[in-house]
Amino acid sequence: MIRLLYNLFLLLTSPLWSAYVAARLLGGSWRDRWRERFGSVPIPHASGKPRLWIHCVSVGETLAAQPVVKLLRQALPNYEIVFSTTTPTGQKTARDTLRDWVDYFIYFPLDLPFVVRRVLGRVQPRVLILFETELWLNLLAEQKRRGGRVLVLNGRISDRTARRAPKSRPIYQFMLRCVDFICAQSPTDAARFIALGASPSRVEVCGNTKFDQALGAVGRDAEAWRTELSLPNGAPVIVVGSTRTPEEEQLIADAYQQVLHTLPEACLVLAPRHLERVEEVERLLQGRGWRTHRRSQLPLPDGQHAQVVIVDTFGELASLYSVADVAVVGGAFAPLGGQNLFQPLAHGKPVFFGPHTHNFRDIAQLAKAAGVGFEVRTAAELAEGILRLLHDPKRREQIAQHAAELIQKHQGAAQRCVEQVLRWLQ
Repeated sequence: MIRLLYNLFLLLTSPLWSAYVAARLLGGSWRDRWRERFGSVPIPHASGKPRLWIHCVSVGETLAAQPVVKLLRQALPNYEIVFSTTTPTGQKTARDTLRDWVDYFIYFPLDLPFVVRRVLGRVQPRVLILFETELWLNLLAEQKRRGGRVLVLNGRISDRTARRAPKSRPIYQFMLRCVDFICAQSPTDAARFIALGASPSRVEVCGNTKFDQALGAVGRDAEAWRTELSLPNGAPVIVVGSTRTPEEEQLIADAYQQVLHTLPEACLVLAPRHLERVEEVERLLQGRGWRTHRRSQLPLPDGQHAQVVIVDTFGELASLYSVADVAVVGGAFAPLGGQNLFQPLAHGKPVFFGPHTHNFRDIAQLAKAAGVGFEVRTAAELAEGILRLLHDPKRREQIAQHAAELIQKHQGAAQRCVEQVLRWLQ
């Protein structure tokens, strides 16, 4: 009955979501390989090898899935792995980082009955693995009807979903009955899944796989990045990652201007979350009278130096944090939920962030408790905190040690998730 009502709702609201899909197709973000959204996936019919289907929404979930995918490939060499994402940036990240471990990459299909039947009929996964909170009613119901397993790994229920979901509890109950097991990130997430209808016996706190992924991103050293970005030797460096709104960048610019009053040689490296905003960020910073350089234009010739760098390249931020003396992570100075704090912490960097961290509440709380993460609300607070740390190298050394201990203490989630996959395959 729930599935019937759900599909009736989809039918009645089809003018609305059809317009949304059309806008995505015509606007360009879904134009590439659009047929996959409707179930026409470029995967041959099963040829004797069993398959796993792993799905992530976008970049963050794809990064979290990396250590799990690699461990699954080692544990299941005879399986074929199908990996799907919803967004083009997630797809690019997956193809760039997982090509050696994944057999097929596809875009996630629309949750329409005939579409999911078509895709599942082609993929035929023994196990469907969904990362974080990717619950789609028709997909789950069809996978169970076919006798396949469904697992949720790195499971989380956001604060926003926790507030709204009780109004749709029958739908969540139906979907969660289709899920065989949930590896939750935290006790809070586990309790929320159970409150929405998951059986307590099928929920376990396994931790956050982003702790495992974070150390995997540590590679290129600070001096190599300093040379690559043409930053002056000895100058303090502030790396700002994943800003999402002009208001956030305005706050960062205000704080940086205050830092320059005391440390005029300080360098700023800023990476907006979405590359299409690079030009907008460039105009804002140049409006302060600063000469900016894009990452793609560096290094500069003849020993010239850059002081303000805008990162206009994809996939380098996780490694680039190594050059920072102090890091700032965006997405939380506006009420957007925050962005990835794991990457700068993995490099042992003190990290500043805004108050709106509901998408990363657990790591934000852990970072603050360990004295390696600092919540600030204003440009003045941010500038004061940055200057305090830039003037105290001994404190930064202590933070580096504590950050490494924090990351290492919480590793192992990927292995625990893989153990559950193997258990359910048996």
